[in-house]
Amino acid sequence: MEQQNTFGNNITGDYIIKDKVLGDKITNIYLNTTDYQELEKQLNKLKDQKIKLQERIQKYPDDDDFKTDLLKVDADITEQEQKIESFKADVSRLYETFTKIEINTERLRLAKAHFDKGEFREADAILKAEEMTSDLEKLKEKDKQLDKEKEEVKKGREQIAYEFLVKAQLWKTFYSDPNWFNNACEYYEKALDACRTDAIVFQYALFLQNHNQFNNANTLYEEALLIYRELAKENPRTYLPNVATTLNNLAVLQKDKNEFGEALEKYEEALQIDRELAKENPKTYLPNVATTLNNLAILHSVKNEFGEALEKYKEALQIRRELAKENPKTYLPNVATTLNNLAILQKNKNEFGEALEKYKEALQIYRKLAKENPRTYLPYVATTLNNLANLHSDKNEFGEALEKYKEALQIYRELAKENPKTYLPNVATTLNNLAILHSDKNEFGEALEKYKEALQIYRELAKENPRTYLPYVAGALNNLANLHSDKNEFGEALEKYKEALQIYRKLAKENPRTYLPYVAGTLNNLANLHSDKNEFGEALKKYKEALQVYRKLSKENPRTYLPDVATTLNNLAVLHSHKNEFDEALKKYKEALQIRRDIAKENPRTYLPDVATTLNNLAVLHSHKNEFDEALEKFEEALQIYRKLAKENPRTYLPDVATTVINLSIFYIQSVPDKTKSIALAMEAVEMLLPVYQQAPYLENYLKTAIQVLQENGVDLDKIMNNE
Repeated sequence: MEQQNTFGNNITGDYIIKDKVLGDKITNIYLNTTDYQELEKQLNKLKDQKIKLQERIQKYPDDDDFKTDLLKVDADITEQEQKIESFKADVSRLYETFTKIEINTERLRLAKAHFDKGEFREADAILKAEEMTSDLEKLKEKDKQLDKEKEEVKKGREQIAYEFLVKAQLWKTFYSDPNWFNNACEYYEKALDACRTDAIVFQYALFLQNHNQFNNANTLYEEALLIYRELAKENPRTYLPNVATTLNNLAVLQKDKNEFGEALEKYEEALQIDRELAKENPKTYLPNVATTLNNLAILHSVKNEFGEALEKYKEALQIRRELAKENPKTYLPNVATTLNNLAILQKNKNEFGEALEKYKEALQIYRKLAKENPRTYLPYVATTLNNLANLHSDKNEFGEALEKYKEALQIYRELAKENPKTYLPNVATTLNNLAILHSDKNEFGEALEKYKEALQIYRELAKENPRTYLPYVAGALNNLANLHSDKNEFGEALEKYKEALQIYRKLAKENPRTYLPYVAGTLNNLANLHSDKNEFGEALKKYKEALQVYRKLSKENPRTYLPDVATTLNNLAVLHSHKNEFDEALKKYKEALQIRRDIAKENPRTYLPDVATTLNNLAVLHSHKNEFDEALEKFEEALQIYRKLAKENPRTYLPDVATTVINLSIFYIQSVPDKTKSIALAMEAVEMLLPVYQQAPYLENYLKTAIQVLQENGVDLDKIMNNE
């Protein structure tokens, strides 16, 4: 039966457009801060240690302890440099805020004076929340009572709003405080309460989006969009870029909520604006065109509209390559991002050769960038390694996959030591992928260890931020349940599936478009478990609910959800077959086959394997019904498809060839006796599986079945093995 793992493992890297302000003027600010001086002091101390270690290594070249110490110091230097770069970036954002707002209150003047001298805590202390709240409340009361002073009050509210905005952004830098997020939200809310300016509404929406607070962010973006549209009517040159930026961010948000129609509408309007702006000023706005094309391609890819996605990625890549020729430092990272996303698309289309080529180029770019700026680009190196490992895993190249996952995990663990809130989720994702790999290799102990660590990380993250990480908890539970099911530990599997389902149902009540697909996926897996336990009534109930959900979703987005309809129909047919309800099974298989044939016409590389799977299952059903001609026809068509696929990707599809060959061999024993054909087919399966089954242990059962067929036909196996 087919199972679905929830929460995809690829990181596609949507760009959220942000202003970039980092002038030389801020250098003097952060140089004066005691925090920065301490960071530099620690860095210099580490560099001194490195020099001393290098001298010792020269003096004692055979002493491995010094080399080990040098590697540790190098890693510490990289971490310390990243900490310094993060500090500078946060300072630059504060500097940008001070340059954009009017410094016309005593508190802001004093706060800026402290900020300019690098006295950040003193700046925060000046912006006393109680005092500002008191002033705000007084002004609000005055606003109600004194109509003639309305304009003055409005200006005062705006001034206090900017004070709260600065305070909110200051709190974004206080990572050591466990309440930094809640306090930042509180001060953003107070800023909005004071005055809902376009800048404050947009900045708060962006902050919430970056922390997966989708519904609140959506409301604020819609508000910002209305404001910018009105401003653009009067001053289009100034505000049309803001309209496009807000549309783009809102589309990213709606895509993440599976509101595909709304997202498409926003992306297309943003793209139209960006193209018009780029005609007049290409240097400034062509990068935005490429960004929106990239995000639009991601949307098409999620919707399985691979042709449209490919077209958009190619145009984005062409623009970014041209920009990188003139300014490689700025635009090479964007080239790599598009290559990575294009590779994901090609992998999903089973175009493994093309995907490998793109991943390798992206990885080469990121490695080169990381040598110069490890803090910024090491995370991208790890992301690309993770995606490349996924590709190798799909191709059954388990050794290469393991190597890439391990390197990615090592990078993420190091990054997480310095910045756990940012990188622990990546550690968990890589652990999850590594566990899937171990599971595929039947290394269940290692898989269990990795799944448990990933789940523990997600549970801890979810305690602080449940809206963001509860979906990942559910995904990890679902994958862990799959492992327990594979090990026939049905009780543990049932417990994990039920908890995952409970989480997804709760999330789906608030956001059905986003989480109903995960409800259906978990129901499908839970039904598979009940079927394996011969609890056919429970299995039937779960499959039917999953099918109902997918049918409803497919009416709005057929390209996205029809494959899931077909998968559930296939699984439901297997259940009916086990219950000897052959007519019901035939009906479900035929519908699944029709769907898969239709979608394979547009994307054969992606969906032909599913066509072959259904044909194989249908052939087995016909055999049970003694409809041998129909069974043979389906087996042979399935085999023909798998042989064709295996020519291009042998590691991926030779196991499927072997499975179908074995089924045919059994068919020629049990259904239409033909000893010669049965032996020939079983021998073919053995010859295919012998060289590879040790690298992919799950193939061992297929090999044993082929050998058993030969033994039943009276073949001297020892003689064959000796000849081999």
